Amino acid sequence: MIIKLRFFFVILCLLWAVKLQAQSAYSKSSVQSFKHKTFRSNIQVEPRLYYGFIINHHTELEPFNAHVPAFELTLVKDTYGRKYWELIHNYPYVGISLFFSTLANHPAVGQAFAVYPFITFPMLRTEKSFIGFRLGLGLSYLTKTFDPLDNYKNIAIGSHVNVAVNLMGEYRWQINSATALTTGISLLHFSNGSTATPNYGLNLPMVSVAVSKRISKPNEKILLRKPSIPPFSYKDNKIFIFNLMGGYATKNMGNVFGERYSVTMASLNVLKYFNEISAIGLSFDFSHDGSHKAMLERLGIMNPSFMTVMRPGIAPTYEMRISHVVMSFGVGFYWGGKEKSEGDIYEQLTLKYLVYRDIFASVTLRVHGARAAFVAWGLGYRLQYDWGKQQ
Repeated sequence: MIIKLRFFFVILCLLWAVKLQAQSAYSKSSVQSFKHKTFRSNIQVEPRLYYGFIINHHTELEPFNAHVPAFELTLVKDTYGRKYWELIHNYPYVGISLFFSTLANHPAVGQAFAVYPFITFPMLRTEKSFIGFRLGLGLSYLTKTFDPLDNYKNIAIGSHVNVAVNLMGEYRWQINSATALTTGISLLHFSNGSTATPNYGLNLPMVSVAVSKRISKPNEKILLRKPSIPPFSYKDNKIFIFNLMGGYATKNMGNVFGERYSVTMASLNVLKYFNEISAIGLSFDFSHDGSHKAMLERLGIMNPSFMTVMRPGIAPTYEMRISHVVMSFGVGFYWGGKEKSEGDIYEQLTLKYLVYRDIFASVTLRVHGARAAFVAWGLGYRLQYDWGKQQ
């Protein structure tokens, strides 16, 4: 038995020596990545208190205008350059949040629960201070919804499950290596994209304060890294990007017409990248909303043609790339279509994810004012055109 124990001990010592030798050899020819732990590395726990109010962005929502407290528990991770996109975005924070609010205990609206991942992009960073912009996108659950008999006063939300969006300007002050104080100014939005009506949505401007505590020693930042060739890659010459995509959505107009309608849309984006991250350009958008045909018939225009219902638009667009994911934002105007009850201005947010070569899946949110028109799911193709000599 003693011999077996000694033999086991010798084997352990040999394995440990081999491990140390391998790490030493690797460190001489690489970036010492063995020192960068991936499990629990750079994780911070961050409880946050919010206080704000519900905006009555439509006169029908004025009864819901009230001051609202909220609480959030967040896991935050500061990136350190493990992926190339982390370096070119100046090491943003990423994380996931659990959110709860009583919504002032309004009897018609109920309470709100949400979970959303987020990314915080640095705008200004020093050794002790950090100013950034946080974009959070996930799902929420509202305990009370519209019901024509039992809860007819809730004209804000027509479904329990909704999209949750948190846009935050954030300031972080690093007290020491393990603790930070953070404050923020946010706009939180809950909406279902008109998959169920009514759908005015809830908008909450809020201020917040939080304490962030590390649970382990952070990794050192990787300052130099050989660039990979990521999808949607940027080349340092005259490049134009063309995105051609189509999408489909359904729109519940049960409280108006008693039916659910189909929405089809298509877009052509023409964009110019001016660095590895960002592009600007134009989006040419076309949408056909079946509910608009019903609205026109209600106005006395019987059997309106396809082109009469079609709403073409054009939107100046900004696009940002994060590895396989591309986000684009645009504000545009319609220059056609007979149905104009929602106005001539629209906002559009699109998320694209590369699935195979230049083919991407997309989710598009179309908004009129602060009210979601539809959420379309689709596919697209991305073409990169090099105008000029290849480099």
